[in-house]
Amino acid sequence: MRTGHHHWALVLCLLAAAVGPTLAQSGRKVAPRPGDSPVLRVETIEVLVPINAYDANGLNVTDLELKDLLIVENGEPRTITTLRREPASIVLILDLGNGIGTFKNGASATYNPVPESSRWDPTLPVWAKRHDIVPRPASREFADNFVRGLSHDDRVAIIQYSDRVELIQDFTSDREQALAALSSKYRIGLKSRFYDALQLAAEKIRHQPGRRVIVLLSDGVDTASKTSRRKALEAVAHSSATVLIVGWDEVLRNEISAAITWKGAHDTPGTDLNKRLRELKRFLSEIEAARYDLEDLAEANGGELIAPRDFPRLVNDAPLGLLREIGAQYNLAFLTERGTAGEGDREINVISARKGMSVRSRRSYHIEDQQQ
Repeated sequence: MRTGHHHWALVLCLLAAAVGPTLAQSGRKVAPRPGDSPVLRVETIEVLVPINAYDANGLNVTDLELKDLLIVENGEPRTITTLRREPASIVLILDLGNGIGTFKNGASATYNPVPESSRWDPTLPVWAKRHDIVPRPASREFADNFVRGLSHDDRVAIIQYSDRVELIQDFTSDREQALAALSSKYRIGLKSRFYDALQLAAEKIRHQPGRRVIVLLSDGVDTASKTSRRKALEAVAHSSATVLIVGWDEVLRNEISAAITWKGAHDTPGTDLNKRLRELKRFLSEIEAARYDLEDLAEANGGELIAPRDFPRLVNDAPLGLLREIGAQYNLAFLTERGTAGEGDREINVISARKGMSVRSRRSYHIEDQQQ
């Protein structure tokens, strides 16, 4: 979630507090003098928070400096120690559940016929051919385009889910290896084990080095998971990963709405047609409700949800946008007091101290995860 502009009075107050007496010193012991009271030693730890910064035009800021940021933890200012770019460890999760039909594969020529004037002419050069026809299932095209664009320093693991949750590629920096896994192990199913996939992704990324990012292509609907929603969301939060989501809902809403209209006009009226129309309308309600959950998942974990309007934008534009966001991300480190057993979560707020700049980061972190 991108924060808005902040009052400069708040910034000045926080700066004054940040440069005041040091809250704690890590590992330093002060020898007591005779008659002195015992000295309480406060231990500190360094916490990493992935962040993105944006200028007034919404473009990524790539020249960020320590002086441009402030951080507040549970209402108290903290000392920022470093701000750096690091290679990313990325888990890519693909939703391959086709329980409602093959709508995720691509635009239907039946429900969305191509106008006669726009039909492909085989005499045209390759660059003039229509680009709104997806040659392979859209999720496969999306994944291939995303993997091809990864930085050579980044590492990716790939999880797909439908009837089963499968890790089809463990962490690798070899893009050809990841593309080969997609080619040989890509499997579409009927069910959706969304929460099981989130749980597995959190486990895989939790202790990975560098920036941790979960990229999710999903409609957010779950029909078969053994993992509860609460447990899955907690696992993601504790992984300290940024969550970037590409949602199916806009594309599917357009496709399914077109199907409902077409079937009502062309199919034979009767029980079967009515049953199918009820299924499609019910699924539209489910993906609409799931979108709010996806938005919360992204914002709580320092990311965002994008919902492409059509298949070309989903398979081509969305991967490029995600890669830009990942490439512009920083790891911010700050000092805080070591937590007590069972303390749980701490709220954090990263604040811009540069005029016209906004910052996006996670809302909290789990203190015990940082101390391991």
